[in-house]
Amino acid sequence: MSRGVDRPIFFLGMPRSGTTVAFEAFAARRDVAWLSQHVERAPGIPALALLSRTTELSQSMRRSVSRSDQRRPWLEKLKVGPSEAYEFWRRCCGEKFLYDYLLGVRASAGERECARTSIARIQSFQGKRRFAAKVTGPGRIGYLSSIFPDARFVHVLRDGRAVVQSLLRVPFWRERSRTHEPAWRNGLTDADLADWERCDRSPLALAAVQWRRVVASTRDEALRVAPDRYAEVRYERFVAEPRGVLDGVASFCDLPPSEQAHEFLRSRFELRDMNFQWRERFDAGEIATTDDLLGATLAELGYALEPSGTPADGPLLELPFAASP
Repeated sequence: MSRGVDRPIFFLGMPRSGTTVAFEAFAARRDVAWLSQHVERAPGIPALALLSRTTELSQSMRRSVSRSDQRRPWLEKLKVGPSEAYEFWRRCCGEKFLYDYLLGVRASAGERECARTSIARIQSFQGKRRFAAKVTGPGRIGYLSSIFPDARFVHVLRDGRAVVQSLLRVPFWRERSRTHEPAWRNGLTDADLADWERCDRSPLALAAVQWRRVVASTRDEALRVAPDRYAEVRYERFVAEPRGVLDGVASFCDLPPSEQAHEFLRSRFELRDMNFQWRERFDAGEIATTDDLLGATLAELGYALEPSGTPADGPLLELPFAASP
């Protein structure tokens, strides 16, 4: 097994955009390594990646997707599954990787060496030639590209109104001061902050301006740094046709289709389009606020303000910035 890290794959997206199920399905493949919750707990011991091989014996050996760690029975917690493993990234790249947009920031030589060496060892212990990870929030494309110049980036997009509604209801957002403080540093523009102030610093407005900024900054970085290494998939399209989207992502990453990924979705997860919930839970004033703050970005992405305009029947995968063949 080569010690090199060849074309690593990063799934990106704002939290609550469908990144988890899309990545977990992709990571069910037999040919990619990933970071587990055990590597998260002891990031200095890459040999823990050996535990991930148990998931190849049976899908029942893999932990469930739909529960948070706090809600898992103790036996379930022992099962292995993909994790964002931010302690791994903290160890190699520092606190800034967790809490900063990292716009215009390049990895130091030490950070690059730590990340590349550690991931190469994880690949080796898992017996895989490729590596994939999920990183939510700001895309960090420039920073990651300074470590992995041939990385592939898959940005999972979802209607921002649905994302905002979901964020305001989930504990990890409500319980970490994210309803009244920006979740990440050095990213919101003066215009973003002014819009938040104009809306009386409401939690809804803060979530909305962060969604649009994360989406815009990720796309801006992709255009500038990785136009041919960047793809977009829509949550709505994934829910409607998961097989086609997964196969499209595989092709973009120079991988064959994977029956294991499709079987994971069939046996372990019920895909449901939950975008209707924001229309039921937001009152007229909240809808007006999200339309005001998100309307331009939604239109740029092809989401109409009317519910019927969501792109459930659009392309399976888009390469918005790639050079024409």
